[in-house]
Amino acid sequence: MSLSLSIRKRYPGFSLDVAFEAGEERIGLLGASGCGKSCTLRCIAGVDTPDEGRIVVDGITFFDSEAGIDLTPQQRTCALLFQNYQLFPHLTVLDNVRAGMAGSIGRDRQRADAMRFLEIFGVSDLAGRYPTRLSGGQQQRVALARMLAARPRILMFDEPFSALDSYLKSALEQNLLDVFSVVNRTVLYVSHDIDEACRLCERIVVMHDGRVEEIDRPDELMAHPQSLATLRLTGCKNTSPAIKVAPTVVRALDWGMTFDVGREVPDDVAYLGIRASYFHEDKVRPEGERGRNSYDLRVARVSDSRFERLVLLDVPREDAPSRLQWRLRKIDVPEDSLPHEGDVLRMHFDARRIHLVTR
Repeated sequence: MSLSLSIRKRYPGFSLDVAFEAGEERIGLLGASGCGKSCTLRCIAGVDTPDEGRIVVDGITFFDSEAGIDLTPQQRTCALLFQNYQLFPHLTVLDNVRAGMAGSIGRDRQRADAMRFLEIFGVSDLAGRYPTRLSGGQQQRVALARMLAARPRILMFDEPFSALDSYLKSALEQNLLDVFSVVNRTVLYVSHDIDEACRLCERIVVMHDGRVEEIDRPDELMAHPQSLATLRLTGCKNTSPAIKVAPTVVRALDWGMTFDVGREVPDDVAYLGIRASYFHEDKVRPEGERGRNSYDLRVARVSDSRFERLVLLDVPREDAPSRLQWRLRKIDVPEDSLPHEGDVLRMHFDARRIHLVTR
């Protein structure tokens, strides 16, 4: 394994307790703000020191509390890219990239390698400029070139694209994927955006409150989430505490709705989740007739994005009002065929697409 991590660290009001292993692959750390993603990277890089545990990267022990090993950040030969890039303002772009290279490499070789990495990210023509004369996107690309030119044992990214516009972000993601395809290293990528994590990562570590909830491929996390934290972090907008009421029937307590999921409901089921695009209007049945898992729901509000309409639906529970989110595509759909505020719609919930989790 290229990375073996098992650490504990106590912060004021927060405890980090993380363990996982990774090979030469791209691993996403996904979680809400404050869950411990960045703290994990800082411990690997040597910026923070765990209270106990062990960190091994590419066969080198970075930290081992029992053996008394704690390499300095410089000795660890790893790269951590933050949101603010941290370029040296007194150095040119070219010298910023060279700054991370091994001193044993000759000057001419350093220059050639630096220019090659700058070309990869389309900023070789800026080699003589200083960081203050670069845009945010240009600084980002220079920082990426410097990071890769150092040839670290492990590559770590802490939400590096959060401040960029969507067009530039998309272009840089493709640059990164091109580089990742030829760099045989473990890559750790911190994000709170499930779509970004799916595009860039081969496996995802879901983190919640300083701990690992589950680890799996993006498609498996989407199809078979095992916890409420994973449901929410993978974009499930509709979740409710739930109880089993029959072998295949579960009740969503927040909504006052009962669903037959067509499979055995775990005795310890704790939550139910339905993704906003995983149910639909039932226009097939005659008016007044309801099938299994169908409910007449009133449209409380609608709002539009570029390609979709978000519909908020009032649920049957009157003593504690709640709403479901439903998303549907609006492209090439006549306006009078789309739902509007005040409409009462017969909605059908597909049993196969109702998620049940036990924690």
